[in-house]
Amino acid sequence: MNVLRKIGELTIAHLIHDIYAPVLMALQPVLITMYGYGYFEAALLPVVHSITSSLLQPVFGYLADNKGMKVGVGISILLSGVGISVLGLIPNHYLMMLLCVTLSGIGHASFHPGALCQVSIFATGSSRGKLTSFFVVGGNMGMALGPIIAGIILTTGGVPQVIWLIIPAIATALYLHLHPFADCCNIKQEKVSGEKENWGPVILLFSGSTLRSWVTFGAMTFLPTYLVLEGYSLLEATTLVSVMLVSGVAGQVAGGILSDRIGRKKVIVLTTFASIPAFIAILLTHEILLIISMIVFGFLLWSSFSVTIAMSHEMIPSQIGLVSGLFLGIAMGAGALGVSISGAVADMAGLYTSLGTFPIIIAVSVILFMLVKTPESSPSPASPTTDTKQN
Repeated sequence: MNVLRKIGELTIAHLIHDIYAPVLMALQPVLITMYGYGYFEAALLPVVHSITSSLLQPVFGYLADNKGMKVGVGISILLSGVGISVLGLIPNHYLMMLLCVTLSGIGHASFHPGALCQVSIFATGSSRGKLTSFFVVGGNMGMALGPIIAGIILTTGGVPQVIWLIIPAIATALYLHLHPFADCCNIKQEKVSGEKENWGPVILLFSGSTLRSWVTFGAMTFLPTYLVLEGYSLLEATTLVSVMLVSGVAGQVAGGILSDRIGRKKVIVLTTFASIPAFIAILLTHEILLIISMIVFGFLLWSSFSVTIAMSHEMIPSQIGLVSGLFLGIAMGAGALGVSISGAVADMAGLYTSLGTFPIIIAVSVILFMLVKTPESSPSPASPTTDTKQN
């Protein structure tokens, strides 16, 4: 089917694109131990990338929605990939590395608004949740594969071999150039039910998503240490967190499909609320029950991620680029910053106490999600017929 083929292309493009950012994390120990950089200098590279991509995503979205200015998906991938790959050629030139990381961050920022605009064209009301979840899962897979690929390259060939990562970016950009998508800027998105767009519910949805991201990144950051303190080996701890993340990928697909059937808000509220006892169980159980709790928690909390994106598109259909940038850029970036607060709490009161605040944060996000007022039966923005969009 043509729609599924195009969504598949966007999903693979998302996978390739999201491989690159995690490479910066894999480079940290090598830059510190082999190239003599300090912890601050090494850590500044991913921080610059994260800040650039997070802050600029809604800017690119706004320009695409309102000014007709957009960066193609292929160009975005090229910028992201080249900016990271060339680090292999300049590990001794720090300012050049910062410049390249910034360039990659710009590509990262321009990718999501443009790509999700394309997804919104192909995803209709009856399949928006499912198709959006497919696209989002592609990015999750890229984020998971990135450290593995980088680890293999750094172990076998060292930093100079990172340049070979430029090949997937060039190949993907070339393919997308030869098989272009429709121009989102030339496609008029209709307002839901012909009503004036209301940003109030979107702000509530955005706020809840930010708190959910806080817990998401917090769990990924602190659970490995918690598990080690509980007596697990480092390998066992990281493996369990990986299993939790894989369960989250499955949850995103299931949540997207279910939201097409029973409604976005119901899925978001129910799954987020159900993740609270699952996380509490992680802190209270051991061995097999703890493993099961982590799997259930990952499945439930992650299952609403793509659904909130789909819901935001339906709420503000004429500003899809902007809302995509807000939810994938600002919300996730702010959520990641919240992890530093959890770290400060852990320093003052202990890791267990810090993790104990996560159910409270989730509960607040549930309240915010419940306050979102949106008609579940609203039709989705009209999608142009496929034959008018394809070459």
